[in-house]
Amino acid sequence: MTDVQTDSARPKISVVIPAYNEEQYLAATIENVNQAIQEYHKKYPLAVEVVVVNNNSTDRTEQVARAAGARVVFEAKNQIAVARNAGGRAARGEIVAFLDADDHISPNLLIVVHEVMTCGRYIGGGVANIYRDKPLRLAAWLENVNNFGRWLTGVSSGLIYTHKETFERVGGFDENYYAAEEGRFILDLKKLGKKEGKKFCNITEGYVIKSARKFEQLNALRLVWTGLKFVLFPWKLRDRKACSFWYDLEEKKR
Repeated sequence: MTDVQTDSARPKISVVIPAYNEEQYLAATIENVNQAIQEYHKKYPLAVEVVVVNNNSTDRTEQVARAAGARVVFEAKNQIAVARNAGGRAARGEIVAFLDADDHISPNLLIVVHEVMTCGRYIGGGVANIYRDKPLRLAAWLENVNNFGRWLTGVSSGLIYTHKETFERVGGFDENYYAAEEGRFILDLKKLGKKEGKKFCNITEGYVIKSARKFEQLNALRLVWTGLKFVLFPWKLRDRKACSFWYDLEEKKR
């Protein structure tokens, strides 16, 4: 069961999950996080909360989240950066970690995040993605793309985490971005870390099982073009129409 915040016990970690019409996947994600919380409590008897951001859902997302023990906040504007920020602001934990509503984490991951963020050497970090639950061919392709991106940028973007105070100092996620807002946030974290002599930590001792359902709905040509478009024209990440890959698929859930 997800820990509930009390006045006398501030959570050590807040897991923030933005969710738009995710009733089909959200319960399993929260259950997975709760299992990781149980593992965390075997080593650290500290509170952990799960915060779900109901991003103006039209289905039972909020009811599912509450039934699973999560704390729910509402955000009316359908934009992922805005939803992430709403969750980050509402988070009560010393550490905030951002997870997608259809992703799962390894059982040990919250322990590793705790130890990274309490050692004093890191500004924040990310976690490598894997796609083990997908068809082998698609999973292999996506993992190769993910590994190339990590090699190219030097960062992992699964489960981005930092201190709540640091999240506030960098201004949260840039709401001018309609996609890849986590990349911009990571750059802001690294910039602040450089000033303070702290590094960005790519966790390899744990992992995020990333959902590939959006990719499964596209043919290979459009998938490749979508990636190339933002590599060649990164300013299009600030254009909602250009980012329709994400938002059109979300609309189909309505």
